[in-house]
Formats: sequence, structure tokens, C-alpha cells
Amino acid sequence: MTDQVQQKIAQIKEELQVDFVALALSSVNAVTKVRVIRWRYVAGNTNQNYKRIRLQVGKGIGGIVWRTGRAYQATDLQKQPEKLVELPITRTEKLETIAAFPVLKVGEVKGVLLVGYREKRAVTKEFLTVAQDKANELMVYL
Repeated sequence: MTDQVQQKIAQIKEELQVDFVALALSSVNAVTKVRVIRWRYVAGNTNQNYKRIRLQVGKGIGGIVWRTGRAYQATDLQKQPEKLVELPITRTEKLETIAAFPVLKVGEVKGVLLVGYREKRAVTKEFLTVAQDKANELMVYL
């Protein structure tokens, strides 16, 4: 299943023609009972730093989308130091424009799909619709 998910993430990167794609999944710490969100599958990464990012619900792009169950988008990120602190994946991958979508299963968030560009881009409604459809396609893997 792991290879299938990784292949699907790479396929989404090609189909959407974006620079970076990542899928965040969560686990609950057995001792603290705190949900931890991590970027598990990526395509287009420039380094391995994403592996060290640990988010809580409500923190970072993955955590915000996880908490709200809604899509999130931002642009011109490298010029906003406060955003770079709040959104560590944008800093480590030098992303300028991002959009993130919940992967829902029976109304519950099971993952977060992040797509991004390393340069400033206008994000169209059509692009957001297609990207959300890609997030929905991931549901079968979770």
C-alpha cells in the first residue's frame, strides 16, 4: 500500500504540474494521547527536512486543515516571516504558493493533501476543484 500511495502522490504532482505534493497522516501517541500529524508521502521535495516536522491539530498547514476540515491556501509566503514560522513545510521546501485539502472519509479527516509552487502563482478556482478531486481520490488508500 505504501508504494501505491507514493506512486499516486507522484502522479498527482505530474497531473497538476506543481513543484511539490505531500500527504500528511496522523497517529495518536500511546502515552500522551496527543494526535501528531506528519508529512508521510511527498513528491518534488528538495531535501529530507519534512520528515522532522511534527504538527498538532490546529498547527501548521496540516493541522489547520485537519482541525477545520476545509481547504487552505496562501501565496507570497517567502515574504511573510510569520507564515514561515507557522507553516514549517513552506520554509523547508521554499514554497511560495500552496493549497491544502482535507482527505475525508465519511466526513472525518483522514489526511491532508498539500500542493505547492516554488514561485508566486495565481490559483484558479478550476485548479482548486481539480486538486480537491485528487484529494478525494486518495481516500481509497487511507
